[in-house]
Amino acid sequence: MKHTTKNIALVLSLATLVTTSLPVLGAPVDVRVIGSITPAACTPTVGGGGTIDYGHIHPSKLSSTDYTVLPEKTIALSITCDAPAKVAINAINGRPSSAAGAIEGLGGAGTGPIPLGGETGPYVVGLGLTDDGKKIGGYRLMYDIASSTADGVNVANIWRFNFETDVHWLRSSSNLYHRVAPRYTSWSTETARPYLPVAATTFSATIKVHAYLNNTTELDISKPIVLDGLTTLELIYL
Repeated sequence: MKHTTKNIALVLSLATLVTTSLPVLGAPVDVRVIGSITPAACTPTVGGGGTIDYGHIHPSKLSSTDYTVLPEKTIALSITCDAPAKVAINAINGRPSSAAGAIEGLGGAGTGPIPLGGETGPYVVGLGLTDDGKKIGGYRLMYDIASSTADGVNVANIWRFNFETDVHWLRSSSNLYHRVAPRYTSWSTETARPYLPVAATTFSATIKVHAYLNNTTELDISKPIVLDGLTTLELIYL
């Protein structure tokens, strides 16, 4: 603060000398140099309005003792940015504590009771609860790795936990969820570590959905049951 005060006093003194020895000057005008640096803005979209519809499922299709696996469904994910950006997806479970046969962890998912998509012990989330509080079933979300692109070029999916740094990115095992902690998934052109996210203006991927239903010993099939799974795909700027 002392330096600032001295500088102001010096300027005032010089101004006094000038005004006493020169003609009076007109009012000054300002010239401003302005602008802004705006981060890239990205918009995610999913096909089909974001709805995976299994339609009408006849009760006779369900087992009285075992889980019933439903057919695989897919949905397209695309992200468009107005400038090259590095982004990730964070899947958020909108129906916590409803996965049949699984106990969910801090990552939002639990270990599934049956194989799904060719994987034993997949990470699953729930399809909601019946009116009497029974768990309807569960589902797994995974990338079709061969379909992932960045700016039209085939790339790999990578992942890390939300609390980790860039040095922890790994090649994806395709799951969008994890049991331990929230899982970020992204796109990379790297073929060896470090697998760093790539900056692009367009990203795309196909997401596979594998669902299963609880058994009829748990579910009262004399009443309508509505599958009510909900996942929010949060866009993360890296």
